[in-house]
Amino acid sequence: MDSEGDATAAGPSGGLDTAWKNFGRDNPAGKALFKLYNKDAAKQVGNSYHTRNKQVYDRKLASGWTPAPVTEPPKPTVEKPQVEVPKFPKRIQYDTARVNFIPRRRPLEVIRRDIDAEYERMRTAPQAPPNRPVLDEKEKARLAELMRFRGKVPTVTPEQLAAQLKAGPGRKSEREQLEEMFEAIVREIDERREFLQALEAAGRLRQDTVNMIRGEIQGRVAELQRVDTLLQQYAAEKK
Repeated sequence: MDSEGDATAAGPSGGLDTAWKNFGRDNPAGKALFKLYNKDAAKQVGNSYHTRNKQVYDRKLASGWTPAPVTEPPKPTVEKPQVEVPKFPKRIQYDTARVNFIPRRRPLEVIRRDIDAEYERMRTAPQAPPNRPVLDEKEKARLAELMRFRGKVPTVTPEQLAAQLKAGPGRKSEREQLEEMFEAIVREIDERREFLQALEAAGRLRQDTVNMIRGEIQGRVAELQRVDTLLQQYAAEKK
């Protein structure tokens, strides 16, 4: 009963002012009551810290302590930039100005004049003497034979053989010898073809070998054509 009387004596307002303290802020009700009845708590805490710090500061001043003077930092000195201004002459000689020395495309007349001058110089220039003797008719004939037989001149050409057959009595006729030569050349061509086939079957065929054998076959074919021409001429003469 005494407790009830004390609560009644405290009054309704006094009970409500302290009622939020019975609830912790770990629940929604406590948080709501703290926001409602403790609005100025942070301000009061800040004021208490300020009052305490001011008392400490006043005691230090009373003991003879003097705070260090506050000096303003020196203002930076701004140097005026120095700009180098180019100096130009008052008058420009346009005949010797730099723009006149810039390479440009030459006019058509200048190009033609330079070409004609170069042609005339080359035409009138002395020719260098040859560094080797001039080819005579004999050397020309030798080179022609080399080109005819692809660099391998036979010891006896078909024409020489035909002349020997005509001059040599008691031998085979010219037609028979030409026919034998024709058959011999055909055999040589067949032998080379068989050689290529044998290499290909053995798997030892190389491109350089093919080129060499084909060159020899072409040379034999050319000789075969010349022998055939001689045979035809011989047959025409006999008629």
